[in-house]
Amino acid sequence: MKRVTISSLHRTIGLRWIAAALVLVIVAPLGVLAGLSVQRAWRRQLESVDTQNIATVRAISVAVDQYVEKTTAALDVLGELHALDNPDLPAFESLATRMLPYQPNWSAILLSDATGKIVDGVPDTRNAEGPGGGADWARATLLARRATISPLFTLPDGGRFVVIATPVIRQGVVTSVLGARVRSAGLSALVRQQQAPPNAIVALVDGENRMIARTQDEDRYVGTPTTQRFVDAQSRMGEGAWRHVLRDGRPTYAALSRSPNTGVTVSIALPAEAVDGPIRRILWNLVAGWVVVLAFGAGLGLLLGHVVVRALSTASSAAMALARGQAVTPRRSRIAEVDELASSLRRAAATLQARNLERDEASRLKDEFLMTISHELRTPLTAICGWARMLSAGQIREDQRARALETIERNAHALQQLVDDLLDVSRIISGKLRLDIQPVAVSEVVGSAMDAIRPAADAKGIQIGVDLDRDGTTISGDPGRLQQVLWNLLSNAVKFTPSGGRIDITCCRAGNNIELSVRDTGVGVEPDFLPHVFERFRQGKSGTTRAHGGLGLGLSIVRHLVELHGGTVTGENNVPPPGANFRVVLPSPAAATYSGVPGRSRPAASATTVAPSKTPTSAVR
Repeated sequence: MKRVTISSLHRTIGLRWIAAALVLVIVAPLGVLAGLSVQRAWRRQLESVDTQNIATVRAISVAVDQYVEKTTAALDVLGELHALDNPDLPAFESLATRMLPYQPNWSAILLSDATGKIVDGVPDTRNAEGPGGGADWARATLLARRATISPLFTLPDGGRFVVIATPVIRQGVVTSVLGARVRSAGLSALVRQQQAPPNAIVALVDGENRMIARTQDEDRYVGTPTTQRFVDAQSRMGEGAWRHVLRDGRPTYAALSRSPNTGVTVSIALPAEAVDGPIRRILWNLVAGWVVVLAFGAGLGLLLGHVVVRALSTASSAAMALARGQAVTPRRSRIAEVDELASSLRRAAATLQARNLERDEASRLKDEFLMTISHELRTPLTAICGWARMLSAGQIREDQRARALETIERNAHALQQLVDDLLDVSRIISGKLRLDIQPVAVSEVVGSAMDAIRPAADAKGIQIGVDLDRDGTTISGDPGRLQQVLWNLLSNAVKFTPSGGRIDITCCRAGNNIELSVRDTGVGVEPDFLPHVFERFRQGKSGTTRAHGGLGLGLSIVRHLVELHGGTVTGENNVPPPGANFRVVLPSPAAATYSGVPGRSRPAASATTVAPSKTPTSAVR
């Protein structure tokens, strides 16, 4: 027994074959529908042919009846003459002789007596009796007492005839019978004059099922009996249509109509090829066209599938190249979706490249930050450990003890400030930084920040100028965080302002806002670095050998705290240089628009009472 593995159940199918199958699924029903439509049209055509054939034989039957009526009417006129009262045979012959030339299909006018015996005829009575031409027509008319048409008979000279007879009645008694011997060729000519399809075969059949007229092959078939199938059809119906096969084997669509007046049956046979041929040719043309369309569609589907597969293969290769970090160059395609896929891959490659650059830059900044924080932590720890070891070992003279304690305390405060900045950044990133909103006097915030920064400024001989509104401006905010914002800006200005420089603090109203500005006369901000000055871990010159310390967190903390209060902060270089200017705009009242979450923040002293070192840690430039 053959084992069926799971892999054999999951075979894939190429897209081009799917496209070809889709074409087949679409075209095949159309072909079937067209075939059904042609078949339905064919059936309707056959019904129409049968209807037309019945109408034709009915019309011809009426025409034959009218011809018989005209013939009997002419004989009735002759029968009304006094020459037939006795009868006066010479007078009859004279009248019949004058009438006969006006009836081209008549070969003779015959007269029988009341017993059915032929007594006279014009031009003569020869062959009026005997085999095939006897007086049976006269006796049949005497018995019927109305006009009749005899079966076909053949005379010795080879002619085929029928007799149309009418009784001569005197005082309600049939005294004689007049008959017109009509040539079968005349009846055939009469039938040919009717409106029938040119390729149809029309025949007249007498009561003995013998053909008395035919539109085609008259000499061959007139006088012969009809087929048994015709006899069976005639016995079933007086009028109708059926499928018939001629003696020569040709299938036909036939119809018949038997006249109740004369008993003559009119039959028509329309060759099946004349009806089926055009429809069959249409069907074959339709099949051929369907095959051509199917082949063309399948070929086109394979071609388009090949185009799509090639485009998708290119896109797949581009995706693999994108995954490997290589250049992505997918081909352009005329197919909109595939071209959109290629464009998306190119955009994805550009986005991934940009993100890789950002990732590399972020990784570089973190590495530099770790190096910087290691250096910044090691500097105060080295001083603290060194002086503490000397104190514990008793290596410090009494006059140096106060200096040692002051150095340890100053570096401990610097270390605390570094830790506080790291905690603030962590709270900002995690969204856990909260504000304690309350009314705050701007002058108190500025004064507290200046008191905290003044020792460092005095140590460098930097002058600090203050220009505040005298209307006692009050805003809503967290006093500790606002003091932290201003202190970070001032410490940053002190760090980058050389000895003997100047820092100006201004506060004024700008519409519904309060604008605080810190301007220094330092080195300013490098133009390339200015757009990134408020980003975390960004510093103008990084590394352990930079001229100024700090973690590069101060201005980023400023930006987040100002935005939590619903304000904005911007930085720019002075024009004309030197120096830089940082401007904080806060709404008044800020409580209406701040984005922080109310609650208890850390005590204000944690951000304001820290004694600044000579190298503040929050500077970034």
